[in-house]
Amino acid sequence: MRKFLLYGLLSILLFSWLDGSCAGKFKVGSISFPNAQVVPADPAPDGDFQTLVVPIKRAGNLIVVEAQIDSLEGNFVMDTGAPYLVLNATYFRDAPHVQEQESAGINGESAGSFTTVVHNFSILDLHYSRLTADVTDLSAIENGRGIKILGLLGTRLFAKFAITIDLSNNLLYINKLDNKGNIPTCERVFKNPDLKMQFKYMSDIIFLKGAVDDKSMWFVFDSGAETNLLDYNRVKKSIKSMQIINRSKLTGVGGSTFQVLYARFDKLTLGNKDFLCNRVLVANLEKMGKAYDHNIDGILGYDFFSRGVFTINFVKNEFEMYIYNNQ
Repeated sequence: MRKFLLYGLLSILLFSWLDGSCAGKFKVGSISFPNAQVVPADPAPDGDFQTLVVPIKRAGNLIVVEAQIDSLEGNFVMDTGAPYLVLNATYFRDAPHVQEQESAGINGESAGSFTTVVHNFSILDLHYSRLTADVTDLSAIENGRGIKILGLLGTRLFAKFAITIDLSNNLLYINKLDNKGNIPTCERVFKNPDLKMQFKYMSDIIFLKGAVDDKSMWFVFDSGAETNLLDYNRVKKSIKSMQIINRSKLTGVGGSTFQVLYARFDKLTLGNKDFLCNRVLVANLEKMGKAYDHNIDGILGYDFFSRGVFTINFVKNEFEMYIYNNQ
């Protein structure tokens, strides 16, 4: 059921200091659609390949690939924090309306969103004859990164595949799977992962179980998030042990204000792997949890997944990571 849509961390800019001398920009926010209707399932995609290799562009910490809708070709953000295809209203405001939507998120309300259906969507040799999509304002991404963005590629587009992202070589691999749900051995580009674990796949969103300084937590894995986030209410007792780099008061699109902390903490644990020297934004994630329909303790974004190559097998609900040597 298309009960909601949360667009990862892409809707407003956060201004925080990476260190004592320079400023950086992070996007934090969400948009949810509580009144979306049930729509027919989209047909399975097709393509004459076993492994599709797609070049990646970089826009700040965003992962961008080229795709095409009919004759319109352009940039789409790889966003595992979005459940499905999202289109930018700047370019698709005249698309057929399936249903009007009233959207809301932690950064306020956003009017003018709706559901549509598109045909002939392609990522190189991967073709979708029909896709249901949401159309909303993504201008904050374009303005923040100075790049034309047609939309976001959510998890449902890859539900029958495994995807691997290698940021050091700017490549996305899309793998077809065998009848056991595995990448065929002859098609595997990376072997012997440093981290391999199961994830929960709920409402088309990836949840990884981990720990912060040995305190158990559930994280959303969001390739569209430009930094990590932790929920203030889950870590407030531990904040005194973190190194606070900056405090910021932010204003959302609805005019509401909220405070975030930018901090460092010692140890993030996933599976049997410890990740040291972690950077994170600490904020109240209660409204994000409501949009996801699940309580969340944190979000793992670029500061986490840039440490290595990662593979997501959507059929077996497996997450793998191959840590770069300098990590």
